[in-house]
Amino acid sequence: MTITSPTRDTATPSGGDSPSRYRVVSADAHVLEPPHVWERWLPAALQDRAPKLTKDAAGGDGWLYAGSSEPDPIGLTATPGMPWDQFRWTGVTYDEARTGCYDGAARLADMDLDGVDAEVIFPPQRTVGHFLGDEDDAFVRAGIEAYNEFLWSEFCEPDRSRLIGAAQLPSTGVADAVDMLGRSVERGFKTVVMSNWPSGEEQLGDDDEPFWAAAAEAGVPVCIHINVISRAARQRARRAAAQAGGRALYGSGSKTGAGARAASSLSGVFSMVPPVIGQLIFTGVFERHPDLHVAMIETGVGWLPHYLEQMDDRFWRNRSWTDLPISEPPSTYWHSNMSATFIRDDNGIRNRHEVGIHNMMWSTDYPHHGNDWPYSRKVIAETMASLPADERELIVAGNAVRIFRLES
Repeated sequence: MTITSPTRDTATPSGGDSPSRYRVVSADAHVLEPPHVWERWLPAALQDRAPKLTKDAAGGDGWLYAGSSEPDPIGLTATPGMPWDQFRWTGVTYDEARTGCYDGAARLADMDLDGVDAEVIFPPQRTVGHFLGDEDDAFVRAGIEAYNEFLWSEFCEPDRSRLIGAAQLPSTGVADAVDMLGRSVERGFKTVVMSNWPSGEEQLGDDDEPFWAAAAEAGVPVCIHINVISRAARQRARRAAAQAGGRALYGSGSKTGAGARAASSLSGVFSMVPPVIGQLIFTGVFERHPDLHVAMIETGVGWLPHYLEQMDDRFWRNRSWTDLPISEPPSTYWHSNMSATFIRDDNGIRNRHEVGIHNMMWSTDYPHHGNDWPYSRKVIAETMASLPADERELIVAGNAVRIFRLES
């Protein structure tokens, strides 16, 4: 499929005469790891333990990760712009993949085609999970270092003012998380993404405090991509997959097997995200660290007004006996310290004042199969046509510029 680039529309939905160079910002995009990533960036002595590029059941390319006997196909992360009813999970090779999925210079061209000025780039979840769930601390650190090095020195290098990489944090304890945060900020990363609580424990607790303090002091927004999964939970999943013959972790993409499981998990965001937000707020993280910002990535926003209402209701009904470490209703901390991204969320846009005009960020999720590339401007126009210009500007760009400090 060939897509011809239109003339760049510099009058994209914004706030009118805003001096910002960023008129449309995707607060959530991803990178498909290039075939050479581990050979180039992971130490040679560890490459035999890296994810392996192999063939899926239909002859396409897929990555074989720890704990699985079958590769995870690249199909749904490699062909943006394909009609939804033509997407396929298996049978897609890197030769067919759009280059912008894994090459930064080509990504910039795809962003121009889509009218997007900047993207915040998050890792492929299964790739980092291969390292985060390993039992060897040194291997975890080396793998995360390799990914971050690739992201900064290769993928984002063509224009780091437009390709905003989110540095991945390791799963080896709070000291390593604080260390990676500091080194990432020193290098120039504007945000970090954590896939487990900083301490590595199953639940948020006192051991995480040094990280929250460091992030708040540095003024660095911390991103959570949908959920947090502890290192121990990843290891349990691998053991369970091994007992099932290694097929249950990712699988081959068959419609009756792993494909059905993957499809059913797409709705899981609505069960996974509320406990994360609840732990952050009800344990007083933002009460103790009022300058901390946590952004929930790829969670949608339309469901939030009901959840905020219910958190406040539980607060008022139970505050007298629970000795909660918060002095304000939970929704207060959401509005002052948190945000979330969405792709298309008509309900969220209609209820934007309950979500919080300053707490929602539009995104493309490029190159994942749910994205609207290269018609993002059309989608913005269709879904936000009735919004006042200043509100539209905040949602489409201004909030991301502020939260991720893109002008600094």
